[in-house]
Amino acid sequence: MDFQQSLYNKYLNSGQLENEKLYEVELSSIKGFKSIQKRAERDPLQLTVIDLAGKMDDDNLVQVFKQSELIICPFCYDEYSVTSTFEFCYVVKKLNPSSQIILIPNRVKSSVKYETLKSVNQALGQFGELTSPVTDRIDFQRLTTSYTPESLVPILDPIFNKIFDDYIKEDSKWETETT
Repeated sequence: MDFQQSLYNKYLNSGQLENEKLYEVELSSIKGFKSIQKRAERDPLQLTVIDLAGKMDDDNLVQVFKQSELIICPFCYDEYSVTSTFEFCYVVKKLNPSSQIILIPNRVKSSVKYETLKSVNQALGQFGELTSPVTDRIDFQRLTTSYTPESLVPILDPIFNKIFDDYIKEDSKWETETT
């Protein structure tokens, strides 16, 4: 549902490289949420992930947030991103107090001392759970929907494993399959 369609375009590009499709990615508008919701209701064992734009200026998003069980929110420690993330979390929790929010510190520069890091983490922790940070690395430019560079696995695996183990696997309605 992201108007930039970056995830969808990456998915299409991975198909051109003849990689095996691990999952389906469909293009939709925010107004298409009702049809996605109906399909999800017909197949409750299917996990549906929705990629949204990093802005909240569309009233159609209200229904998306009201129906979301788990929200994964990457953010950066710059002033604009932190402020936007606080506002986002506040609005989402007002719309859907039972939603679970996972906050992922993203593009963290290991050479920078973030003076407000502890207070930002403490404040955001009131809205949801913070994961370990994702450091800013050039290797992310090689990431696709079907390929993760080996150098990124130690950074990403703990985050994805935690999300899966704590939020998806524990929910008994999901059938899981490991490969």
